[in-house]
Amino acid sequence: MTLLNELTELYWSLGEYSIDDRRRMKAVVFEVSQRVRSWAPDEGQARICHLAINEVADRLIRECEQ
Repeated sequence: MTLLNELTELYWSLGEYSIDDRRRMKAVVFEVSQRVRSWAPDEGQARICHLAINEVADRLIRECEQ
């Protein structure tokens, strides 16, 4: 399954929230952040890249908290 299909499925699976409830998109963005985090290389092999990718994932989550 593609990322877009997975995210669409996640969005629609959250039927307990109304269609315009921000929690739906928050869950989708969180899933994107986790996918991005999984792309980070091992910290021992490429520490700076590992930290940078994880910072992007953390930023996505923080942006949803505002």
